[in-house]
Amino acid sequence: MIRLGKPVQLHEWGQGTNTTNQIWTKFAEGTIEGKPRCTDGVTTAVIAIDGKLQKNNGADDHVKIMQQGEGMTPASQKWGEVAMGTLSNVEESGGRTLLHIALKGAIKVGKLVQ
Repeated sequence: MIRLGKPVQLHEWGQGTNTTNQIWTKFAEGTIEGKPRCTDGVTTAVIAIDGKLQKNNGADDHVKIMQQGEGMTPASQKWGEVAMGTLSNVEESGGRTLLHIALKGAIKVGKLVQ
């Protein structure tokens, strides 16, 4: 479940040829802006990061959204996957970058619960 009040990490698929160098790696940290919106069955989440976007693998737009204590790691300090989608739009404004991520799979969105 995506928790609206928690920070997120964004991971990208590695640009490699084998399982040693083709892994998920973190490329950004940020926060969710507003509430994800659903249009035509596709949910779009907007993630705000400080600075510019620096992806290593420009050939693959798949993005994994991770949050601490969520996904398969409930109530722990580990980062767990809460959603996976594709990078659909990038906007730069005032020293921040807004990443629009299209989530085609079913996701659940909730408020921050302690």
